[in-house]
Amino acid sequence: MALAWDAEEQRMIVEAQALVELEADSEEDLAEAEERLLQDEENGPPMLRVRLTGAQARAFAKRALDVVNAGRPPCPLCSLPLDPEGHVCPRQNGYRRGA
Repeated sequence: MALAWDAEEQRMIVEAQALVELEADSEEDLAEAEERLLQDEENGPPMLRVRLTGAQARAFAKRALDVVNAGRPPCPLCSLPLDPEGHVCPRQNGYRRGA
């Protein structure tokens, strides 16, 4: 994932690239596979690129904070997030605790 600022167009650029698992028998093979992947723009890993104005970036950041803050409620014992099915609470020695 990358974050950049385009001063010329006054835009924030956010890039997210898919993880690609490379198979290789040695460090040299892995380095060669990485190099081929970087050079192959047409068949490289999928990538999302978003260009935002300053106002759009601020609105996105505010909305993201609101979503995160409205997330799963914390466990009253350990403060870890509760899943709808409950969670294995370390303070309860692994017993499942309901939401």
